[in-house]
Amino acid sequence: MTLLFYYTLLIMFFYTIVAATSLSAFYVSRRRTFLYATVGFAFYFFDVSLVFKDNFITPDAVFEAASFYDVGHPYTSIITGGGAFLFLWLAACRYCREERPVVRFAPVALWAALSLAAYQFIDNPQWREFIYYNLRAVLQLACYGLLAWWYTHSPDPERRSIMKSHRTAFFWAIGLTCGIILENVYVQLIFDPGSIPRGMWVLAERSPMENLLFICYGLAVLRGASVSLQLRARELPEGDDPLLAESIDRLLPLYSRTYDLSKREEEVLRHALMGKDNQNIASALTLSAGTVKVHMHNILKKTGHANRAELAADFWER
Repeated sequence: MTLLFYYTLLIMFFYTIVAATSLSAFYVSRRRTFLYATVGFAFYFFDVSLVFKDNFITPDAVFEAASFYDVGHPYTSIITGGGAFLFLWLAACRYCREERPVVRFAPVALWAALSLAAYQFIDNPQWREFIYYNLRAVLQLACYGLLAWWYTHSPDPERRSIMKSHRTAFFWAIGLTCGIILENVYVQLIFDPGSIPRGMWVLAERSPMENLLFICYGLAVLRGASVSLQLRARELPEGDDPLLAESIDRLLPLYSRTYDLSKREEEVLRHALMGKDNQNIASALTLSAGTVKVHMHNILKKTGHANRAELAADFWER
């Protein structure tokens, strides 16, 4: 159980990293795909953490379970799982340029209704648990089917091109989802719960294959987010944005002291970091263009950089 505890913490930590990185990519790119992915992984983080409710908040709940096949927290699981599936599906639809509301929302809504019906109306606890959890895999396979249909039937070559870039993750996801079904068949239909202590019955609600599937999703998100963040690192900020000016004013005094810049050189550097050329800096500071050129030469010499681009990169990396 100790190993299981640290395993759960490790995968939850990974999902947190994915959500945080995706949120960072959203802030720098403003692409809603990353915002949807962030929310989706936040929901799945809570979905995985549900096992801790019994283990730590109400530990006696495990021992009071009527059978190995009880579905723990069925309604909460629909909310957390539904949130994860919905927002990750919205991210996929956004990425593939699918905007029809029915396609974006109907699959998860149907899954939620079927999951609720399975829990409410199936009397056999073993089959109730099996169908309840396997509906997740059915939803995912249905979504893969839609993605495959779009790829093979879309008249938009650009749409097919952006989908093709993730074909490896797509086939891994299909394989892992099929693995979830096989895992459920063994654990929930074949495995004899009498062979393990009753305190370990929580294993029936764990799905390592589903955890691996979301790691696969997470790696795909990290790949896309890293590209956006790398592009942002190469495209340094500039312009008259008040937030940019505030950031420069906060960092500039320390940078100036580090390289022993004069007050006038600090003022020139401030305008240069906002993307102004020598003529505009001269107009803003009421100086001649030649004087500004001399100041910029001195700044580059003191900081040890060959041009403004290197200077700006060094400033923002500190």
